[in-house]
Amino acid sequence: MTEARATTENRRIVVLGGGVAGLAAAIALARRGLPVTVIERDPPPPPGDGFDPFLAWKRRGVPQFRLPHGFSARTRNLLARHAPDVLDRLGADGIEVINLFKRLIPEELWVPSDDDYANLWARRAAFELALRRTAEAQDGIGFVCPAVAAGLAFERTPDGTPRVTGVRLAGGRELPAGLVLDCGGQRTPLPRWLAAEGVHVEADDQDCQTVYFSRYYRFTPDCDLPKTAVATLRGELDGIAYIGFPGDHDTFAICFEGHPGDEDMRLLRHTWAFEAAAAAIPAVAPWVDPANGTPLDDVQIMGGHHNVRRHYVVDGRPLVLGLLPVGDSLCTTNPAYGWGAAMALTYAFAAAEAVGRHGGDLTATALAYENAIASEADAVFRESAAMDRARIYRITGREVPEHDRLEMERQQLILEGLSTNVLLDIELGRAFCRRVNLVGPADAVLGNPELAIRAGRRRDLEPDEAPEPPLGRDELRAVIEAARPAATV
Repeated sequence: MTEARATTENRRIVVLGGGVAGLAAAIALARRGLPVTVIERDPPPPPGDGFDPFLAWKRRGVPQFRLPHGFSARTRNLLARHAPDVLDRLGADGIEVINLFKRLIPEELWVPSDDDYANLWARRAAFELALRRTAEAQDGIGFVCPAVAAGLAFERTPDGTPRVTGVRLAGGRELPAGLVLDCGGQRTPLPRWLAAEGVHVEADDQDCQTVYFSRYYRFTPDCDLPKTAVATLRGELDGIAYIGFPGDHDTFAICFEGHPGDEDMRLLRHTWAFEAAAAAIPAVAPWVDPANGTPLDDVQIMGGHHNVRRHYVVDGRPLVLGLLPVGDSLCTTNPAYGWGAAMALTYAFAAAEAVGRHGGDLTATALAYENAIASEADAVFRESAAMDRARIYRITGREVPEHDRLEMERQQLILEGLSTNVLLDIELGRAFCRRVNLVGPADAVLGNPELAIRAGRRRDLEPDEAPEPPLGRDELRAVIEAARPAATV
């Protein structure tokens, strides 16, 4: 190997995973003049344009690829700051930017900061395709795919700390690396690989206790529903929540969320049960009416979610050098809250900044990255876990333990004081938008004491008892059973 090539290989950054986090990190690193290799287990998207990636791009390594996603205002704002050409590509692909808050309030009440609440309305496939095409066009980025990373190569520093020197691929090939970014998602094998080296990665972990059943539709040409209204479609039916998700190119999704122990939920994996349940709920029925929406796929299912926050820096020291966890491999939250893509970009751009400033010093790089993202990763983990506990206590009827009462009161204040008053109190509406869009830290929405008092007063004005659901559980069960095909009885 020539000296020039050896120098390049020692500087090369290997990114494990070509999803949202991996692609964003690769783009940001390459634009700092650093050579990047992305290892991705799935095939690339089909060549050319004019196809629907939701249907044509095979991404079996990403279980959530065809499930609904929310691309919050933070997502758009980060791209505008760090990769505006991705937004340009999304726009050219027909992806809309919608500021629902400004659409719902009178124009005379707008303030400049309301511009921060604009969302991208897209399916995961369309969003990821724009990132992928941008990365493919970027000098300095190479792709190895389909390929599976099977392990890491290490050496020891004088004080015994493991240092990553490369990535081993299935089949025996090894890629040397000056730095590895783990963008392998919530099921990353990296903690297992590190354990084999004697490195134990501590993690905070809380089961979301949730399962999702969703289906995408495309608006029919004659549909007269207000299409933006799907973004406000949400409610709960005896422990089963329903949520609407806007998509790109006149698409939208309907999603049911429930507890994995709920036997009624399990039937929703069948198309006939999903459609029967959706048609029986008055708020959902118009959206699944064949006159308004044409299904694009079968019912998609995902469960087994956990809120996870992994710690790679302990007591001010990195556990391993030459490795940065980015995206869900660092911190995973319940996907129902729509924070995953925004935080993936947050971590990716922070990692690129740390590498750009300290790339030659692996310890300084790891510490700079940790300092940049630790408080926000901790905050989204705590908030997601707390919201999940509040939901679990409610739908299972479990009594809130004493140690969790104060937090549950805070979550109730956010739920009832903010979310139910978005249009009744403009400042509470803005606070709600800041929270759901992560415009600021996840746990800072009620940081203003006056705002908390205001939210509490609004909550106290609400009726003591929640309104009866339009459909009882027994009625829903009967509707589903009536739709059961004879062959399955």
